[in-house]
This record gives sequence, C-alpha cells and structure tokens, in this order.
Amino acid sequence: MLVVVILGLLAMVAIPRFAASGDDAKLKTYKSNVALLNSQIELYAVDNDGTYPANQTEFESMVLNNTDMFPDGAPEDPYGSGWTYNSTTKRVTDEH
Repeated sequence: MLVVVILGLLAMVAIPRFAASGDDAKLKTYKSNVALLNSQIELYAVDNDGTYPANQTEFESMVLNNTDMFPDGAPEDPYGSGWTYNSTTKRVTDEH
C-alpha cells in the first residue's frame, strides 16, 4: 500500500511538469517558425528589388506557397490559427 501511495505522489509531481514542457515546446516551435517566415519575407524582398508582399493574400501566394522557399511545404502554426502578415511592419506577427 505504501508503494502505491508513493507512486501516486510521484505522479502528482511529474504530470504537471510534463504538461508544461509540452506547452513550452509548442511556444518555442511557434517562435522559431515566425523567425523563419520573417527571414523568408526578407529573402522575397531581396529577390524582388526591395518589394515586400503587399497584403495577406500576396504573402500567402508569394511566400507561403512558394515551393522554392519551402520545398516541403510552409511551416504550420502549432496553435492552428494560421499566420498573419502585417503589411505595415512587413512581418508575420508574433501573437503568442
């Protein structure tokens, strides 16, 4: 009985840590993907004489769906909300 109680206490301590590490990994993946997308936007501008995508639609068609930039497909938002391009700052916004 004592062994079962000890295992239960250990589980109570360990499970929240594993759950928190999953959220932390998701956030790090998100931030890494935002940085990658912003780098690709800069490369797009270099290839197009300093012209950035004008709006969300152009960003999606010229950057996200560009198989030269992303031969294996564009990175996905781990939160599932998709990428938002800000045409004023010329960046993918970091909302998380």
